[in-house]
Amino acid sequence: MDIENKIPVHIGLFGHIDSGKTAIASVISEIISTAGIDAHPQSKERGITIDLGFTSFLLDKYLVTLVDGPGHADLIRISASSVEIIDCAIVVIDINKGPQVQTGEHIIMIESLRIEKMIVVLNKIDLFTGNIGEEVSKTREFFESTSFGHNVPIFCVSAKNKEGFIELKEGILKSIDSLKFERHSDGDIIIPIDHHFPIKGMGAILTGTILNGTLNLNQNIEILPVNTSGRVKNIQIFHQDVGIAKAGDRVGINVKGLDLKKVYRGCYATNNPKAFEYCKIIEVEVFNNKLFKAKTSFGTQIHITIGMVTISGNIYPYYELDGKKVQTTVSNKDQGFKAIISFKEKILIRKKRMTMLLSRLDLPPTTLRILGSAELLKIYKDPPILYKYKIKKGTIKNPDHSQGIVCIGLAQSATGAKKIIGKKLEHPYTKVLTTFGTKGAVIVGIKEREKKVKKGDPVILKELRSFQLKNI
Repeated sequence: MDIENKIPVHIGLFGHIDSGKTAIASVISEIISTAGIDAHPQSKERGITIDLGFTSFLLDKYLVTLVDGPGHADLIRISASSVEIIDCAIVVIDINKGPQVQTGEHIIMIESLRIEKMIVVLNKIDLFTGNIGEEVSKTREFFESTSFGHNVPIFCVSAKNKEGFIELKEGILKSIDSLKFERHSDGDIIIPIDHHFPIKGMGAILTGTILNGTLNLNQNIEILPVNTSGRVKNIQIFHQDVGIAKAGDRVGINVKGLDLKKVYRGCYATNNPKAFEYCKIIEVEVFNNKLFKAKTSFGTQIHITIGMVTISGNIYPYYELDGKKVQTTVSNKDQGFKAIISFKEKILIRKKRMTMLLSRLDLPPTTLRILGSAELLKIYKDPPILYKYKIKKGTIKNPDHSQGIVCIGLAQSATGAKKIIGKKLEHPYTKVLTTFGTKGAVIVGIKEREKKVKKGDPVILKELRSFQLKNI
C-alpha cells in the first residue's frame, strides 16, 4: 500500500457507550495498529472500549486514521485526550435509543475544540422497527441547536450486517475533501505519546501522531518531562517502514537507548526541549460552551486536558479594568472570558499553539460536563497580581443636614473617615466629600440633588484591592 504518498487524516470516533463505535471501526478499517480495536485486555474482559484505539484505511488520496475513544461516562478523560490529534469527527448514535447523555457531551467536546466537520452515523438499523426517515428527521432537529446545524451529514448503517458502508465512505470522502489542512512540517518535532511498549530484539517502541515537524531516521529525540533520550532506529506508518514522517502522520518509532520504564502516556517526543515549559500557573482565553449550565466562580475546581493528560486545577476568571485583572464569576451567558489556571501539580506544556479542553468531571455524568476550551496566553513563574472589590456598606443618618448628606458605617473612626475622602460611591451617590464629627461619619455627594434621600438608605463603597493567589 502506497502509504507515504497519501495525505494523513485523523477522524475521531465518538458516541455513547454501546452505540457501536468499535464495530463500525472494525467494518471500515483495513489496517489495525498495535493499539488497535479494543486491544487492552480489560476491553475484552469488560466488553467495552476503555482505551484509545487506532485503525486505518485508504480512501482515494487519503490515509484515514480512526481514533476510537471510550463512550463510557467514567472514561471521558481518555476520549478527551484524542481531540488534539483529530481533524474531523464521526458521532455514532444507536438509532433505537437516539442521542444520549454522552452523545451530547462528546458533541460539546468536539464543538469546544472548534472541529468544524462532523458526520453522524445512525447504527443498528438491523434492529430498528420504526421509520428510518422519521428518525433521521428527529436527529436533524437535535443537531439544530449545535454549530453543525440541521444539514449535518447523516448515514444509516448496520455494523452487524455491514450495510450502508459504501455510502458512509462516500460521505467521509466528501467531508475530508472540504477540509483545510494545516500541517506544520517545519520547525520543532512535537509528538504526544499515546502508547509505549518493548518488542523483543528491537527495544523501545513509541506510538503517536506528529503534531509538528519532520522526523528522520537516526535522529536523536528527547522524551519530556522524564528526561530520557535515544536515536530513531526505525519509523513505521501502520506497519510499513518509512524513511521520513511529517506532521499529520501517525507513527510507530523504534528508539535506541531509551529508558522505557520512565515513559508514560502524556509524555512528548521532541528534538527541542525549549519548545516546552514545566509550569504550575498559566493565563488563558476561555471559549466556554453555551450548553454548559454551571457557573464558573473564582477558584472553581476544574479538569484540564492538555495533550494526552488530564489534570485537576482551579480556574480564576477575571475581566480587565484599566489594565488590572479583576476577579469575576462567569455564566453560560458570558461567551468568552480570560482566566488564570493553577494546576495541582506542575505539568509540561507547549509554549506555542497550545489548546486545552476544560471540564468539570466532579459533576454527575448525567449532566454535560465540558466547560469549553482554552488557548494559552502566558506562562507564569510566580502568581500574578489580581484585584477584587472590598464592599463597605453605610447608611444615611441625616439627609437634610446643613453641611450635606450625613452617612455612617463606611468608617469606624475619624481617622478611617479621612482615609476614604474622595472615594467613589455606587449610584446615586458620587463620592465621599469630607468627614463629619469625630466618630467616623462622612458627608457624601449625590448625582441627582433633587432625588429624595431618606434616613436609613444604603450607601455602597466599592474599593479595588490587590492580592495574590494563595496555595499555588
